Amino acid sequence: MLELTDNTFDDAISKVSGLVLLDCYSENCAPCKALEPALDKLQAEFSGQVTFFKLNVVDNPELMGRFSLFSVPTLLFIVKGKPVAEIIGAFPEKTIRLKIRSLLEDITEA
Repeated sequence: MLELTDNTFDDAISKVSGLVLLDCYSENCAPCKALEPALDKLQAEFSGQVTFFKLNVVDNPELMGRFSLFSVPTLLFIVKGKPVAEIIGAFPEKTIRLKIRSLLEDITEA
């Protein structure tokens, strides 16, 4: 999963035409670390449909403020550069999968 920063975010996101999942985390967050295996699995499962990125919110205060990120982990879903949904907290893989499928359906119907 590619790590984004305040400096690389806008360029990277602008190159993605579909759904983006941005994993907003901090290094010292145990729930963030616990979520990593599920996100790795989902990234493989939705390869070609969803682009996954990571963002360390502590190291990137500009983006933390832009998206009002006050809690980690937060999964931010982005379409065409704009946030469309979020999941705050370490939810089970199944919950994240259902959210991804729902958002992919919304994009397809739009």
